[in-house]
Amino acid sequence: MFKSTLSLAFAVFVTSMANAQTQLTVYNHGEALVKEQFSKQIQKGVSEIEIERVAETLNPSSVKLGSDQDIQVLEQNYRYDLVDQNKLLKKYLEAEVTVILQNDNKISGTLLSYDNSTLVLKSRTGTDIIQRNFVGTIKCPTPKERLYVRPTLAWTLNAPKTGKVNFNLSYLTGGITWKAEYVAVVNNDDSEMDLSSWINLNNQSGKDYKEAKLKLVAGDLHRARPEQEFDARREKSQLYAMRTMAVVEERKFFEYHLYDIAFPVSVHNREEKQIQWLSPTIVKSQKRYVYQGTRDQFTNIPIKIMFTNDKETGTGVALPGGIVRLFKKDTDGALELIGEDNLKHTSKDDLVTLEVGEAFDVKGKREVLDRRSKSDRFNEQDIRITLANRKDEAVEVEVIQTVGHRNWKVLHPSHPLTKVDASRVKFTVPVPANKEVVLTYTARVNLK
Repeated sequence: MFKSTLSLAFAVFVTSMANAQTQLTVYNHGEALVKEQFSKQIQKGVSEIEIERVAETLNPSSVKLGSDQDIQVLEQNYRYDLVDQNKLLKKYLEAEVTVILQNDNKISGTLLSYDNSTLVLKSRTGTDIIQRNFVGTIKCPTPKERLYVRPTLAWTLNAPKTGKVNFNLSYLTGGITWKAEYVAVVNNDDSEMDLSSWINLNNQSGKDYKEAKLKLVAGDLHRARPEQEFDARREKSQLYAMRTMAVVEERKFFEYHLYDIAFPVSVHNREEKQIQWLSPTIVKSQKRYVYQGTRDQFTNIPIKIMFTNDKETGTGVALPGGIVRLFKKDTDGALELIGEDNLKHTSKDDLVTLEVGEAFDVKGKREVLDRRSKSDRFNEQDIRITLANRKDEAVEVEVIQTVGHRNWKVLHPSHPLTKVDASRVKFTVPVPANKEVVLTYTARVNLK
């Protein structure tokens, strides 16, 4: 109950936010933070204001309304039961309606029921069952309650005085995503790439954001899981982000990075927009053949393109996750796709490894020649790996093998090796043109 000193005369004020300043902070997997400002003349006492054209996918529990005056928010409602023909008919059950058929005949009566194919009316002459595909117009009485055609936020306010009030509105919404898309053009000898990137922004939130201040946040934010699943309007997601260059300004924010697009961006509903953020940058790269196979028959060896993402050889900036498409010029100068891979979120100075595809003419197979064990002391395997190069030029193959998880040793290797980690070793093996090279070693695992 309100105190008796409050005026209980409710006045409804509606604004569409059409001229409001908008800020949009977009996260990587289906969520965004919307901030808007608007002004409204408010009456003293208790009144209600409504804001139309909010996002259809907003999370009502995230809505926050603030103002530059001492105004008390008594109640907040999100009205998303939008009107359509069947919802209107439901409101007019047992009411008098007039149905005008396509041949201009009219039938008036009390609406008893309806479905997608028929209307049932009780008229003075009996009960009429009307096929809806013959209906031209249905005339209904003036509705007693307000009908909503757009998602609407409504607040009941208590204001100490009449006057103009500036409001700040913010809420989380689903339906807006962004991702990075990369294009890398590899040079003739595979020693450099021309790397560029675009932001791909997709808006399915049911709202336009005109001339918005666009921000992107870098980092994985922990999100609380509700006890019950939200419906589609409240869908949550992990948040990812990006690093920017010429058109984006970066700054630290908590343990994340926040990036501002340098110009206003209009993001229309059901629109996919591309914004360039990484201008073409020459990156020093290496092509590697990396064999990690275990099969005892020849298989094609994967091709990997690698670069260190530092200032000297890479971009020197953090790269958000996305798809990298690699191209190379053919002899006629036309760019052809040579492969694509998913890039994980990458910090500056990280090693980037992209798997392009499998070499058609470079193959490998791994065979276990013998197995031995001695009581409970150790197990041994004799391994032979055959590398075949069917190309007219020499290649170098990196062979990475898992030896064991503890107390292991490599005996009698035919080629030099280095230890990769606690369970793996790497051999770097030159393979001449049109030749095969055999790598052998013995893997011993001590049991004590």
